Amino acid sequence: MEVTTENCKEAVLFNSDTLSKVISFLPSLDLLNLALTNKRFGLNDDDDSSVIKKSTQILVKEIATKEQLAALPHYNGESSLADYHYLQLMREPLGFDQLVGRFEYVNSEDKSCVICSDVEDDGGTAFSNNILRAGKHYVSFTFHSNTRSSFIGVMRPGQANESAKGFPFLSIFYENFSRSMVHGEDNNNDIHCCMYNAYSGDCFSSDWVDTTSCDITDWDGMESMASDGDILGLLLDLDEGTLSVYKNSRKLGVMKSGLAGEYCWIASMWNGTSVSIKRGMIPSS
Repeated sequence: MEVTTENCKEAVLFNSDTLSKVISFLPSLDLLNLALTNKRFGLNDDDDSSVIKKSTQILVKEIATKEQLAALPHYNGESSLADYHYLQLMREPLGFDQLVGRFEYVNSEDKSCVICSDVEDDGGTAFSNNILRAGKHYVSFTFHSNTRSSFIGVMRPGQANESAKGFPFLSIFYENFSRSMVHGEDNNNDIHCCMYNAYSGDCFSSDWVDTTSCDITDWDGMESMASDGDILGLLLDLDEGTLSVYKNSRKLGVMKSGLAGEYCWIASMWNGTSVSIKRGMIPSS
């Protein structure tokens, strides 16, 4: 039989259902490389009808949970390849990918636990590069030492430079921070940083405009963290625009409303504070 472009498309390797099983073993970067080179096989990858993208759509629907699918919004210009990339990130353990100030990883092979060693008392911030785009996201922070000398919460994703210091609601930090603005202006939302104060339970937030102060507010149900070993849970619900706080699995309440756009998890600490981060199941209530 003569091998043509058409019967190649019908071959088992390029059947969408079969290929979805094959690409499930590929990291998202390798899948992207495959999509970029598949024209050598006579396949068109210019639209969502391509066999690679169809196979990726099938794979995402097969392996993602309901909550994970809800956290994968389809932006204009993005395809199922982007969905697969973000899904892989959501299925990996969380870690602190960027460190501002003097920090050390407690385990050099694991980025999930850090300790601050800033003897100058400027404090520092550790944050994750895992971008929270839509849906519901729950994470727990476990305090290992100096529990009440920390702020935990969310901020806009981006890249800090070497001049950044302190905490994200302070000008010395955000004036040396470049935001990731891939998808526009956050739906006219100006809550660029929102953090729980472990010492008092207050909510600290900032629009990154006022360089002299941040907004400090009480909220219904607020409590401080008490001692080492306490676990702080945060539920970011981007459908409702809320950030809720849990203390040792007990819901305290909604700390902040009106959140929209993209965020990432952050922990800010003073000298001697150690915190670890872990992704968790969405609470039922």
